[in-house]
Amino acid sequence: MNRLIKQLWARLGLSSLALRDKGVVAVEFALTLPIWMAMLLGSSDAAYMMIVSQRVDRIAYSVTDIVTQSEVITKNDLDNIFLAAGQLMQPFPFGVRGTVIVTSLYKPTGETTKISWQYAGGGTLVRGSKIGVLGATPNMPNGLTLNDNDNVIIAEVFYTFEPMFLNAGPLSAGDLYRVAIYKPRLSPLITPPI
Repeated sequence: MNRLIKQLWARLGLSSLALRDKGVVAVEFALTLPIWMAMLLGSSDAAYMMIVSQRVDRIAYSVTDIVTQSEVITKNDLDNIFLAAGQLMQPFPFGVRGTVIVTSLYKPTGETTKISWQYAGGGTLVRGSKIGVLGATPNMPNGLTLNDNDNVIIAEVFYTFEPMFLNAGPLSAGDLYRVAIYKPRLSPLITPPI
């Protein structure tokens, strides 16, 4: 049967054409392989970055939510909450790559908004708050304005992202930064934690 097909191809003059097509396909594959590999590795890094970014978002909102459920907050409470931040980041490491900064903003009647207290922890990554430092006028995130006697808790999460394969363009290594803002539910949290 095979010999019959080969003879038919030979009579039609197609045997060399079929061989040439195989060669063209191999050359085209070899030329496009780097593009396919870059797309595969890039999409893997993009999915990885999305997952890490979602974890960082979850940490920001969870930390702020838990802090604002307290009537009084202590340094021990904050340290325990920051331990939970590391657990929320699992299976990705948080200790050396991340940090959480919790800031309390308060606007006394007739005065400007000020930072009541600030506390950092959860990891060993050293970053300064984008909100500001104690005693300085805060940089209000997302156009936030407070009314008289308003108090908000802001959690900032910094996480150093390192791609698995490609370190270029939007998938470059660098800090992921997320911020979450909640109002305390039970009482103002303007007293610095002890």
